[in-house]
Amino acid sequence: MIATLSTAGYCLCLLLVVYGVYGQDKQTITYKYINKQPLQLDVYDYRGYHNDSAAAALIYIHGGGWELFSKNDVPDYITATATEGKMVLVSVQYRLTKESEKWGGVDAITWPAQGEDCLDAVQYVYENASKLGIDRSRMACWGGSAGGHLCAYTALAGSERSEKTTLRAAVSYYPPTNILELYSDIDPKVGIDRHVLQADSFESLLLGSAKTGIGLGEIIEHLNTTTAPWPHLLQLAESVDPEMYISNKSPNMLIAHGTMDHTVPFKQGERLAAALAHFKRTRVFLTAEGCDHAAEPRSCWQKTIIDTSAWLYDELKKPAALHRV
Repeated sequence: MIATLSTAGYCLCLLLVVYGVYGQDKQTITYKYINKQPLQLDVYDYRGYHNDSAAAALIYIHGGGWELFSKNDVPDYITATATEGKMVLVSVQYRLTKESEKWGGVDAITWPAQGEDCLDAVQYVYENASKLGIDRSRMACWGGSAGGHLCAYTALAGSERSEKTTLRAAVSYYPPTNILELYSDIDPKVGIDRHVLQADSFESLLLGSAKTGIGLGEIIEHLNTTTAPWPHLLQLAESVDPEMYISNKSPNMLIAHGTMDHTVPFKQGERLAAALAHFKRTRVFLTAEGCDHAAEPRSCWQKTIIDTSAWLYDELKKPAALHRV
C-alpha cells in the first residue's frame, strides 16, 4: 500500500520553491570530461539547516527527447519531493543529440552516450557520497519522457554494471521504452503530436541519423536484412530498450503514464511494467487517467505526483537488505 503525502505538505513545498528555497546550497560539480568539455551535476542540499546527517539522494534526469532542455530544468514537484523528504537533489547533465560539435562529432552523441553519462553520474555520486551528505544505500532516480527512459535504463543497466551504479529505486514518468514499437503503439483515438519515423525525429537522432541519414522508419523496414548497416542499427535500436537490462538485481520501480499522452504512447509505459512483472520484479504502474505528456495538465497529474512521492519515501526508508523484496 502506498502511504499518502499530505496535500498541505506538498503545497508547503511549492510555496518554499516560490519564495526562494530552490537553489539554496547549490553546488555545480564536474563528474567527467568529454572532448575536454565538462559534464556536470547540480547538487541541491535540502536536508535542512544544521543537519549534517547523510540523506537519501534523488537523482533527477531531465527529458526533452534526448535533444532539448538541461539540468537547470527541474520541475517544481521534483524540488517539492526533495524538500519534504529532506533529500539531496542531484540534477544530471548528459550529452544531447543537438550538441555534436561540442562533444566531438555525431558518434559522441549517438546512443549509448546518454546512458553512459547517467551511469557515470550515479557512480560519481556513489563515490563522493560522504562529501555530498548522501547515504549511498538510499539513492533513487526520477525522470520524465526521455529522462524517464534514461532513469529506467540507468536503474536497470546500473544494477548489472556494479555496486557503484546500483540504485535503491527508480521513478519513470511517461517513458519511451521500445522505440522499434513506438509508432505501432500509437492509439488512433489519441494520436501523436510529432513525427517518429523520419530521420530528424528524436528517436532517429538518438540512433545517429545526423550521420547516417537513416531514420527509425527505415530501420524498421529492414528488420530482416542481413547486410550492413541494418544489423548494427537494429542492435543499436534494441539496446535503447530498458527491458533488455532487467535481471534479478533490478531495483523496485514506479512507472506512470497518462492515458491521453500525445507524445509517447501510453502502451510504451505498459510495456516496461509488463516486462518487469514477467521477470517478477517489484513495480508499481500508475495510470494517469485522461492526462497528457510532461505531467500536464498539472491538476490532472497532482494525485499521481503525490502518490509517487509517498512511494519513493517509503522505498528509501526500507532497510537495504529488504529493498528488492
